[in-house]
Amino acid sequence: MKAIVANESKVDEFTIISEKPARLGEYVVAKTGDGDILGMVEETTITSAIMEDARDYMTASEAERVASGNVRDRGYSSVVRVLGLVDSLKKGKAEMPSLPAEPGTPVDEASEDLLKKIFSYGVEVGSLLRKRSVRVGVDLDAIASRHLAILGATGSGKSNLLALIAKAVMNLGGTMIIFDYHGEYSSLKGSVLIRAKINPRVLDSDELADLLEIRENASKQREVLTRALTNEVKASEDFWGALENNVHNEARYPEVAERVIEIINGARRRNSRIFDTEIGDPVNMVKPNMVNVLDMSELTESQSRLIIAYYAREILDQRKAFRHGERENIIFDTPVIIAVEEAHAFFPEGEDNEAQEIISKIAREGRKFGVGLIVASQRPSRLSQDVLSQMGSLAVFRISQPRDQSYIVESSELVSEEVASGLPSLNSGEAVLLGQWVRLPTVAMIDLVEEKLVGSDIRATNEWSMKKKLSGVAEERTDEMILR
Repeated sequence: MKAIVANESKVDEFTIISEKPARLGEYVVAKTGDGDILGMVEETTITSAIMEDARDYMTASEAERVASGNVRDRGYSSVVRVLGLVDSLKKGKAEMPSLPAEPGTPVDEASEDLLKKIFSYGVEVGSLLRKRSVRVGVDLDAIASRHLAILGATGSGKSNLLALIAKAVMNLGGTMIIFDYHGEYSSLKGSVLIRAKINPRVLDSDELADLLEIRENASKQREVLTRALTNEVKASEDFWGALENNVHNEARYPEVAERVIEIINGARRRNSRIFDTEIGDPVNMVKPNMVNVLDMSELTESQSRLIIAYYAREILDQRKAFRHGERENIIFDTPVIIAVEEAHAFFPEGEDNEAQEIISKIAREGRKFGVGLIVASQRPSRLSQDVLSQMGSLAVFRISQPRDQSYIVESSELVSEEVASGLPSLNSGEAVLLGQWVRLPTVAMIDLVEEKLVGSDIRATNEWSMKKKLSGVAEERTDEMILR
């Protein structure tokens, strides 16, 4: 690529005028008074001087015929973000120049050898999008200490990246818990699949009310449940029988008590596979130093929030206790990574709930105690800004909604408006990696986790065709039997 630095160059960015258009994620090198610098193309504009004044189709058509025969008509300009001095980047550091590149300075495409020296480190997750021969690495320690947000539209590759990270954690013998709302990770080889169950004995009255789906504004119903849920009930061999007996004996609001009993029985019928009074503390089902997939696909959003809140609080409390020297009854004696799919459903912007409260706390304090956090969302604008702003690293896939793009820019200093404007051009599996888990902003093609098939798009036509073929075979066999 032949290019030169345009006018008004800055220390942190400059514009280039090139012979051909440059793509988002291409890396270039230019000289400054402090030495060579590496930059990444963030945005490209193509202009035509001849067509500039065209306002109708006929004029535009004639202008295009003239422009197509004029090699000087097309103009290709690109905004380049300065990433650092080349010599420092080779050593794994990002040292910025004190002087900008001079206007007119030649700009060259970064060589493959240089890019390999800079990007090949840590745990590999893919290849540079514009230079597939260069492998891209990330720092898992940065996830465990500074957190990660994976953002992108449905089908863009979010779940695949999370599965890839889980495989890397698995290979290192790390502890990870994926809160799987849609049951997408059940096929992840080597993971521990846990069916989400809830022991009502370990809940307080508000948590149990949420679990039974008693409305928050049903204050009398919640009051009745609070008085009925005594320590004796929690210790009773027949938890539900003892609880209903106490509710039935409610003297202050007898009619309300009848309604509470109906709610309890209805919830038990609907959620018979979820409630389990015999499992003890559900956290004990988690296997340390393994990847645990907590399948919440049979739970409602409110029940899932309760599960997330309970596990997250217990994990943080145990990690705090371990760091303070306690060793008895500690499951999590090594750092833990918590991953939450569909995070916008559980930690919505402008709404407070128990899960959001503890996750926000982990986002702020978790690094001190070895609790890392990964949140994945297809609608960033619905995700709590308090949570998103605490993410030290980002993986941003294709996002077409302008509102989501603007929200990411507002919530994180990692994403510039130029980068956000290029997100709709990304294809499935292509992502911009930013923040502390990468040395430099990186546009990458993420490796595919072949075994993670659940959650991929359903191929309806294939299923219909197969069903039709099987039905045809069955009909032929039936006809043969009749003829016999």
